[in-house]
Amino acid sequence: MEYDHGKGRKTHRTGKPVTIFAGIIVLAAVVSSAWLYNEYKLRKAVEAANEKNAAYTAGTPERIPTEEMNDRLKTAGMTVDENGNVGLEGLDMDRLINKVRSDGVLTGGGVPDIKCKKAEDGKLIYTVNGQETAERPQLFGEKELFYNGVHYKRNTAVKAWLFLGVDNKGSLQIDRDISEIGLSDGIFLVAENTAKNRVHIIQIPRDTMTVITVTDKNSDPVGTAVDHLTRAWMYGDNHEKSGKYAMDAVSGVLGGLKIDGYMAGSIDIINKLNNYVGGVEVTIEDDDLEAADPAFVKGATVLLKGDQAEKFVRRRDITVDFTAMTRMSRHRQYVMAFDHKITKLAKRDSDVIPGMFSLIEDNIVTNMKKGTYLKIAMDAVLSGEPLSDKDFSNLEGENLVNHEEEKDEFWPDYEQVDQLVLDTFFRQM
Repeated sequence: MEYDHGKGRKTHRTGKPVTIFAGIIVLAAVVSSAWLYNEYKLRKAVEAANEKNAAYTAGTPERIPTEEMNDRLKTAGMTVDENGNVGLEGLDMDRLINKVRSDGVLTGGGVPDIKCKKAEDGKLIYTVNGQETAERPQLFGEKELFYNGVHYKRNTAVKAWLFLGVDNKGSLQIDRDISEIGLSDGIFLVAENTAKNRVHIIQIPRDTMTVITVTDKNSDPVGTAVDHLTRAWMYGDNHEKSGKYAMDAVSGVLGGLKIDGYMAGSIDIINKLNNYVGGVEVTIEDDDLEAADPAFVKGATVLLKGDQAEKFVRRRDITVDFTAMTRMSRHRQYVMAFDHKITKLAKRDSDVIPGMFSLIEDNIVTNMKKGTYLKIAMDAVLSGEPLSDKDFSNLEGENLVNHEEEKDEFWPDYEQVDQLVLDTFFRQM
C-alpha cells in the first residue's frame, strides 16, 4: 500500500534581518506601486537594518552584499534599469509575493507558510514557503504559522496531554520483555484549557498508520517504520521509553504538535475505578455485546459492577473488520458516564479525586507532576458542566484491510486533522 504522508521534516528557517527588512520594503512597494530603489539607498538600508537588528539576533547578523540583494530582487521579478537602479516597472506582483513568501518575509521573517490542497486522486499536496513537498509538514510545533492564508498563533493556555489505556495487567513501572509489554488500545489526547479550566478530548484510533520508532531488544531506537500507532508503546520499556515513543508518534499524527506529557494505565484500573465510584450506568447500544455478558442486551440500561466495566470497554470481535474503530464509541460513552458519576461524588467529598489516583498509582505511569494530573481531573470533573459529545472529537480518514497481514488500518485525512489541531490548539490572528 502506498503511504502518502510520511514523517515530515521540519523546514522552519530563521529569517535573516536583512531579508525581513527587504521584505517590508517590497511589501510596501506592492501596496503603493510607486517605489524606486537605487543601489546606494539599498546598500545603506541593508547596513542600517543589520545594525538595528543585531540586538535581536543570536550571534553576528549576516550582511548580504548589495549585488546579491539585487540579484534576489531581480529573481523575484523586479526590474533594473541601465544604471543598475531597481524598480517596479513591468513587475509581476504574484511572482514577487510568492518569492518573498518563500524567503519567509511576508510571513514575519521565518514564520512557516503552509498551503494544503487535495488533488483529484484524493492525495494531499503541501507547499511550505513556496516549495512543494511530498511529505506532510511537521510544523504544528511552531509558535506561529500561516495555513492556507490564515495567520495562526499557538494558544499557550491550551496544553496537550496524552492518556493511554494499555492492554496488559499489573504495574507499568517495571521493565518487561517486548512480547509482554502490550499495546495502547485507548488513545486520548486531552486539550486542557488552563485559562477556562475546561478539557476537550480527541480520540485517536489505535490502528492509525503513522511513523513510529522501532527499537532493539533494549528498547533503544534503531530506526522508524510506518506502522500501527498502537505499537509505538510496545517498542518501549513498559514505562518511560514507551511513553516517549507514544508521544513522538502521536505528535507525528498531529503534524508535529508538542505533547506536554503522558499518563498510561493498565487494564487493572478499569474495574478498580468503576468499583471506586460504586459502578457506572450505561445503555447497551451494540448488537454483539451479549457474547461478553448476558446482561448486555441491546437497549438495556446496566449498572456496571465487578468485571463488567472491563468487558464493556474492551469487548470486540476480532474476526470482524474495524471493530476497534466502532468500539471507540463505547470508550466515549463510558468516559462520559464515569465523569457524571464521579462529579456527583466530588461535590460531596473533595478527597474523591486524590483518592482515585492513590488507588491506581501502582497501575499507572506518567511523566506529569501530581499537581498537573490532579488539575486536569479537576477541570474535567468540576468545571460546572458534565462531559458531553461536544467535548470530544474524532479523526476522520479511511479504514482499509491489509489482506497480506490480516490487519485493519486507519489512514487519517490529514486535511481534517490539520484543521482540528489548528482549531483546538491555535488561535487565529
